[in-house]
Amino acid sequence: MLIQRTLFFITLLLCSFLAKAQYDGDLQFIGRNYINYKPLTNTKIKVVSNGKTLSEFDTKKGNDFRTKLDFGNVYDVYFINEQCQTMFIRVYADGVPEDKRYIKMNYAIDIPFFSKDPNLIDTVQFNKPFHQIYFNGKSKFVDDTVYMNKFIKNIYAKKPVVKKDTTAPILTTEKIKEYLQLAGKLSLNNDKNTPLKNKTVKLLNKKGEVISTSQTTNHGAFVFQHVDAEQADGVTVALSSTDNPNNDKVKLQSTKGEKIDVASANADQTYTFKYKMENDLVTKLTDNNFGFNIAGKLIAINGADKIVASDKTIYLLNEKNTVIAKTKTNVLGTFLFPNISPDREYGIAYDSADAIPNYVMSLFTVKDKFVKRLDSLSKNKFVYKFISITGSSFNDFVMDDSELKMNINGRLYGNNKNNPLADMKVLLLNDKYQTIDSATTTKDGGFSFKHLPYTKQLLINAANEKSILESFDNILVFDNANNLIKIVSQVKGQKFNYKPLETEQYRFTEVYVDDPWLSIIEKENADKNKAGDQATIIENILFEFNKDDLLEQSKQTLDKVILAMKSNQKFNIELSAHSDSKGSDAYNLKLSQQRAESSKKYIISKGVSADRIVAKGYGESKLLNNCGNDVKCSDDEHAVNRRLEFKLNFTK
Repeated sequence: MLIQRTLFFITLLLCSFLAKAQYDGDLQFIGRNYINYKPLTNTKIKVVSNGKTLSEFDTKKGNDFRTKLDFGNVYDVYFINEQCQTMFIRVYADGVPEDKRYIKMNYAIDIPFFSKDPNLIDTVQFNKPFHQIYFNGKSKFVDDTVYMNKFIKNIYAKKPVVKKDTTAPILTTEKIKEYLQLAGKLSLNNDKNTPLKNKTVKLLNKKGEVISTSQTTNHGAFVFQHVDAEQADGVTVALSSTDNPNNDKVKLQSTKGEKIDVASANADQTYTFKYKMENDLVTKLTDNNFGFNIAGKLIAINGADKIVASDKTIYLLNEKNTVIAKTKTNVLGTFLFPNISPDREYGIAYDSADAIPNYVMSLFTVKDKFVKRLDSLSKNKFVYKFISITGSSFNDFVMDDSELKMNINGRLYGNNKNNPLADMKVLLLNDKYQTIDSATTTKDGGFSFKHLPYTKQLLINAANEKSILESFDNILVFDNANNLIKIVSQVKGQKFNYKPLETEQYRFTEVYVDDPWLSIIEKENADKNKAGDQATIIENILFEFNKDDLLEQSKQTLDKVILAMKSNQKFNIELSAHSDSKGSDAYNLKLSQQRAESSKKYIISKGVSADRIVAKGYGESKLLNNCGNDVKCSDDEHAVNRRLEFKLNFTK
């Protein structure tokens, strides 16, 4: 549940001052506002004490706030945002003894906001403070964890209901309905693990009745929202013979890739997964934080001329056209917004000031499919509106976690910023405690990991090999922009271990769409290649049916190859075209050779030397799966084999 993943991120920076005759200490109360792990703007902050409002201010376009609280009073700090549930924190600043009131203290917290939906939370509970802090009697303010745990419990707690009969009053309890978000993945249970794309999935209750429907993405993912936990009992999907020509079983997985169950076809070609003790289906499908990763490309077009709109700011807007996230396009014009909530209205926009004169800015999918000209102006932003619900058009924007990469950058200090932890080996581990990568901190305590597979959970570990950690009680984790993320208590003689929560991890993690051409184009990576190095990149290039004519979408994809070859002169390519097994071997071989030559011709026409390209067709001789002659395969399985391969041979 959302409240179970609530992050109370608390830091304390204590500045020591000499005792003074006059009190001049205070509590600097600092925070940032979030909803669904994303910054929340335009929040009104109101400070109340003894029934009187002491101050009011608005975060406006930011999500951070700061207010000074004098010692000696109890304060209620209210957080008011029209999108969310109003709530408040109680600060017991009256508990600071007089001999401590010269101290200036800072207390920082990330505020997790909640939806107003009474089906998801018990809004009555917010008549009480959702969090309390108090002075610990020594030198700092701390959390009232007992109160916090009780609040978390009560937000979904059972409510007592008195029921009367003619004999005697009986006190019973009635559980508030618990609403869940269920999400998972469906695929054929074969050696290819073919995802079930754009299929209707039905949610069943205990009577076998359909209570909700969803549609899978291009990666087989589905999601059901606001599900009554007491009703959900299973899911079912129907397939045609072309979807599953070999009548394979269907596999159900959680969003984390955990196998839940497999199902065989019923008489009506449906595959049904029901709750069983051994599969614990509803629990394993529960993912209240599931969100879609959406990505696209921004390309400027003037007739046949195209310019990649790189380094442009792209905004994600909500239904009120309020900016809720922003990012930059990379050298390929690609942008990404990870983990957006399902079934919401959004907009993708760029500033009119970023427009390229005489060109029309157009939105494409990452697979180079044209979507729309961005010519609808709203508040100086050109906007494309969409609803984040699975369907053929939206699915083209959805990226699976396996298609993403991430960079991680941060800094480590001991006790304070005067002590950067230099020359220390840092390990990055996944959620199974397996080492992903390692790095050595720089002289300013910096560590960096590049081009790693995306994961939502990490562990940062540092061995105390040179006794670097012995002198420090706390390790401070900062991002590359010098913003404090976490203070981690350190036990002398032990390793440094930091398992960031999801809201902390995104602050030092850059997530982007994986594209192998990026590492060829970016100079910092291109310089690493040496003469004799090789790399192979696969692209699914589309042609006219039974012809060698390139489709416009395919030309857009080949433009990446052209950009890479112009940016990096250190390699030549062997361009090979491959077909599926449909049709005769001889025909496929001839057609693939023609398609290879057609692709080479297009690349040369854009200014790349013909001497750098060798083109060859292989027909169906190098299939990527077992879908050969006389083997029954679905269209999606055959499509894997229809491709161009680019073998890069580095010569300098």
